[in-house]
Amino acid sequence: MLKILSRRNLLTAAASFGVAAATASIADAAASPVLGAWKLESFDVVIPDKSRKPRFGPNPVGYLIYTPSGRMSATLSGIHRPKFEPIAETAGSKACAEQLTDFLAYAGTYEIRGNRVFHHLDVSVFTDLVGKTLEREFHLAGDTLTIRTITPGMWGDNSILVWKRA
Repeated sequence: MLKILSRRNLLTAAASFGVAAATASIADAAASPVLGAWKLESFDVVIPDKSRKPRFGPNPVGYLIYTPSGRMSATLSGIHRPKFEPIAETAGSKACAEQLTDFLAYAGTYEIRGNRVFHHLDVSVFTDLVGKTLEREFHLAGDTLTIRTITPGMWGDNSILVWKRA
């Protein structure tokens, strides 16, 4: 005898699949070797001749955090940024734009597939990135996490970021 599913039973069954998928995703994140907080050591752009140039100048600062619940946050900055001083409104937008020259921040969820990490952005200092997924290639050696952006990157090139476990 064929059993017909009511709308309620169908929705209950669909919800249970969603809970199982979400639980598996959280379990994968909790077992991830990248889990935890990472302090930025270097942030280099790979230029066409394959050499590297510091993106935010020498000694950039920043943290990359991966939580067991599948959340991530990245904040990076150059240390040579000019001090922000409130000024007249006409010059204010230029001063604000200069503050973003050597600064990057975003947060959202993440997932790992092999040696790739995918950052699904919920918030970003650059509003055009909200809702986007940034794919990164990573390599972990001891307490060093190396991440390479996948072209085209945010700035249209490849970057290599080296992090140490914080």
